[in-house]
Amino acid sequence: MRAFVSRYPVLIFVLLTLAYQFVVVGVVWAKLAPGEHISTNEVAHMIFRLRAFGPLLFAVMITFYLEGKTGMRKLFGAFFHWKVPAIWYGLAFVWKPLFTYIGIAAIAILGIRAWPGFVVENFFGGNFVNLGHLMKNMPFIIGIAIVEETAWMKFSVTRLQDRYKALPACLLAGTAWGLWYLPMLLIGEGVPDGYPWHMFMLSMIALTILLSWAYNMTRSGTILLIMQIISNCGFFMLPVLPGLWNGDPTYINGFVTVNMLSAVAIVLIFGWREMGRRTRAKWSDLDAEHISDPEAKEDFIVTAA
Repeated sequence: MRAFVSRYPVLIFVLLTLAYQFVVVGVVWAKLAPGEHISTNEVAHMIFRLRAFGPLLFAVMITFYLEGKTGMRKLFGAFFHWKVPAIWYGLAFVWKPLFTYIGIAAIAILGIRAWPGFVVENFFGGNFVNLGHLMKNMPFIIGIAIVEETAWMKFSVTRLQDRYKALPACLLAGTAWGLWYLPMLLIGEGVPDGYPWHMFMLSMIALTILLSWAYNMTRSGTILLIMQIISNCGFFMLPVLPGLWNGDPTYINGFVTVNMLSAVAIVLIFGWREMGRRTRAKWSDLDAEHISDPEAKEDFIVTAA
């Protein structure tokens, strides 16, 4: 059994995670009456919350089963690696707004739609209701960012990069990550209304490539965590969701297009094999200090200084 799990840890993780997700969402769907929203059904809402931590649960279980405490250090240690060049923090904070504004600016310049504004209504002014929604959801946003960075990036991508080159690893992990959201898209809960499923899948693959590139370059879970939090916060304040425009997905499609173009640029510039200036991050190369090769570690310290 251990040999089988050790050979196919990501496959087992994905199967367990997707099965758990479909079961939880299926139970929630069965609890809801026709036309009922999850927010009005307390039992369904409580059950629905459980699905968010499935990926972390299975990543931890498999890692501890295979490697014990050493695996736990490898799984969570990157969160404490924050000493990277300041430019990475700048990128982590601005990437989502930047990509979004480029997308909607192109739409406005081409005359497809009018400029929608920089932020949603009542965020920085008015009754501040949307700012309040963001603050209310911030603990969950941070929690899900920790789950996603740990389960999909650190556990899945680095293990896949042991076996495959960087781009195939990202395509596999990004597709699985997108499928994790699929049942929520099908019932219209937990994801923005009107988000075309195929554009959502492309966006998740592009996000995986962007995050993998950042991790391959920095080995910093801190950077990835910030990027995830900014990503999850973005749609609370950026005026692109279809629900704000009577279901029109034009603006969100613009963002996804820019996101995909950035992923293509990363692959073309940094190469599909490593997607970085150095060897891609592999699970087998990571020790408690994230880099097992002393020469690579010394090189990274010099680069990050």
